Amino acid sequence: MLVIEILLNLFHLFVGTLASQEAFSNDLSFEEYTEQSLLWAPYRPNCYFGLRPRNVDNTPFQLGIMWFDNSRTDGVTRLRHFVDQGDHLNKYGWDIYDPRLGGREIIIDEDNNLNLTIYFTKSHSGQNWAVRLHGEPIDAKRETTASIILYMNQNGENQDSKLFKVDSGSSKLTKFHGSSPELGEYDISINRNSGKLFKSSSLSSMEVAPGCDASKASHLSMNIPDDSVWKAKDVFQTILADSVKSILENRLEDVHTSLIPSVFTIRNIYSLPPGNFHYLQNTFDNSDPMGFDLDVVYNKVKEPEKISSSEDVSNLISRTLNEVTARFNKHFQFSFHDREHRKFAMETLSNLLGGIGYFHGKQLVDRITKLDEDTFREVPLIHPEEEGPLSLFTSVPSRAAFPRGFYWDEGFHLLQIMDYDFDLAVEICLSWFELIEDSGWIAREVILGDEARSKVPGRFAVQNPHIANPPTLLLAFSEMLDRAINQENQNSMNRFGEEEANDENNQLETNSELLLAYARKIYPKLLKHYNWFKSSQQSYLDDYLDVLEEDGILDKVHVNETYRWRGRTVTHCLPSGMDDYPRAQPPDDSELDVDALAWVGVMTRSMRQIAHILALEEDEQMYSSIQSHIVDNLDVIHWSEKDGYYCDVTVGGEWDDQRSFSCHAGYISILPFALKLMPKDSPKLEQIVSLLSDSSKLFSEYGILSLSRDDEYFGKDENYWRGPIWMNINYLVLEALKFYYPEVVSKDKKALTPAKKLYQALKQNLIDTVFHNWKKTGYCYEQFNPNTGKGQGIEHFTGWTALIVNVMGHD
Repeated sequence: MLVIEILLNLFHLFVGTLASQEAFSNDLSFEEYTEQSLLWAPYRPNCYFGLRPRNVDNTPFQLGIMWFDNSRTDGVTRLRHFVDQGDHLNKYGWDIYDPRLGGREIIIDEDNNLNLTIYFTKSHSGQNWAVRLHGEPIDAKRETTASIILYMNQNGENQDSKLFKVDSGSSKLTKFHGSSPELGEYDISINRNSGKLFKSSSLSSMEVAPGCDASKASHLSMNIPDDSVWKAKDVFQTILADSVKSILENRLEDVHTSLIPSVFTIRNIYSLPPGNFHYLQNTFDNSDPMGFDLDVVYNKVKEPEKISSSEDVSNLISRTLNEVTARFNKHFQFSFHDREHRKFAMETLSNLLGGIGYFHGKQLVDRITKLDEDTFREVPLIHPEEEGPLSLFTSVPSRAAFPRGFYWDEGFHLLQIMDYDFDLAVEICLSWFELIEDSGWIAREVILGDEARSKVPGRFAVQNPHIANPPTLLLAFSEMLDRAINQENQNSMNRFGEEEANDENNQLETNSELLLAYARKIYPKLLKHYNWFKSSQQSYLDDYLDVLEEDGILDKVHVNETYRWRGRTVTHCLPSGMDDYPRAQPPDDSELDVDALAWVGVMTRSMRQIAHILALEEDEQMYSSIQSHIVDNLDVIHWSEKDGYYCDVTVGGEWDDQRSFSCHAGYISILPFALKLMPKDSPKLEQIVSLLSDSSKLFSEYGILSLSRDDEYFGKDENYWRGPIWMNINYLVLEALKFYYPEVVSKDKKALTPAKKLYQALKQNLIDTVFHNWKKTGYCYEQFNPNTGKGQGIEHFTGWTALIVNVMGHD
């Protein structure tokens, strides 16, 4: 059966390639293809389904979906809109998805007795799109309803932006016409392909009040401010509550139970004038096991390739699912072939891609408050000012808990995405780089607009320009450049559009001219960011000079390359990304942080690679020198011979004025290895491999622990980075093992070196841990318990945990 499946996928890949080539048939430039193929997608990841265009900031069209069982008087309390772990859905998420093509999202909502499948697909040009909702009852005998509410808004508060209903001539078809200065003119049709609206056989009429009739589609048009469209659920509940109150107050007789769905149908109770915001509510009888189909189709008026029928939608859906599957199989070659692992990998990647969002709005920044560098207490940011608007194209760590941009997370997301769609990863990376200010600062969390801010705890909503984060975007960009350099060395850099190009979505990886153009564009901004990071996090050695001289190593130390994280408190170092990982106690402004130095090393390496590609020889030599100095300092300052790994360093107290190592074996101790900063011939490599392999310290049957089992802080207090297993660092460890010990991927079973033994065991342990949790619960998790391997923290965390697909799909 598997052979047949592979053959079918190869055929569909050929068909899909033809379709992709059709998009290029009009001599589209790379930029035009990118804009068209990535224009439309569910770029509101905080919604179960929320659609908007990318790079359309002033007058975008927005669509959202809500649903509930309105046959119950308390049904509205289970109205779904934003992704929320508190909804306790049995399942939600994409099982197959590509933002350029579309996909399928599956939602199983036991409380609402609804199995809802949402398909999203686009025309070949990417200009037109369709959404199909297919719903079925989980248990047809429960006699429930499936009340589906679509809401739409054409942003732009002037006469050039409009969206209004037009006559369709059919009760099953609702039509709208819209226009936008940025989008042009378009038509929207909403068609009930199948399924019956709720109607009681015992009643002659379902109308309980004018406009409240569950057997008919209910439409309400009004105006809502553009920046409040995200409050569609709140507005709906408010209008519905007033309508229900009015019905109950004005009806003389009791409301028949079969009329409850009509009672909970929206109507224009306020006699509002029509506007650009629309609700359309269809209440389906959810006792039919066959369920219902509802299509939403968007067609640009001047776009020749129209989606004209339900058959067109079906054909596009079929093409989309086949092409995404073929692309996935092309990019990830698994060493195992069972269906469950392949399904798991496809679903995990799809949910990472399905978390890509486009955000536009203002962010809150406090540029007044100073950090406490004396007592190291947490300082509240109480002087926020709105700045912007700004735009960001990014994936998110979790649609339920973190639907916003995270600088620290995004680099790891890109390591995953570039293996599937290299150009998409570069596009996201460039969007982040555009946020770099003239000072060089970029916020550690990018929270743009009220919709994004609504899901953020108040203490994290405001950003401060003194606080940095691990520059993982430079780590990802460094990997991208590595690939490009390797391609160049192999003489395979092809011109865009030539037949021998490897992949239509990997043009930047194989095209020197395009890559050079992008590198030239971003280099000045990256230089500012690099200089800001170094200057803002630099630590001075004034307190160390005598100590280092007494230790006999002062002449080996490069005094300008020492760093510590600004914004650390007594218990947490949020800027480092590893929040509660143990640090030197008590904290001191003379502390030197090994991970801060290592991340500057990553930045320097990336800048050196860009300078190489741009043929900036002097700059390349400068970065090479700095990188060499950083590698020296890692060994000379931070390596503890006694412990056999890297440690933070501080100067002792008043009566102990000497260099002190703050050693806590864990992720920070092995970070120079994980980031490939140690020399390939370093004698210290064996000690790191030994530490990683030690089951009494870091190694476990579930993955490498964040903190050693024998550390005094293991499992204590918040216990966030004090033992739990995190995929991002485990992935870096696997990649570093391949880098330093290429034989680890060899099929030769005789050469079972300690590194190879570690690599093989760790890889399998990680796959088993994430897969078994997914198989049991249907979700990936933020982290994993070091003793049981059970997923914990945020569920459906398909940010960096999705790196497991890379682990599975390589070698």
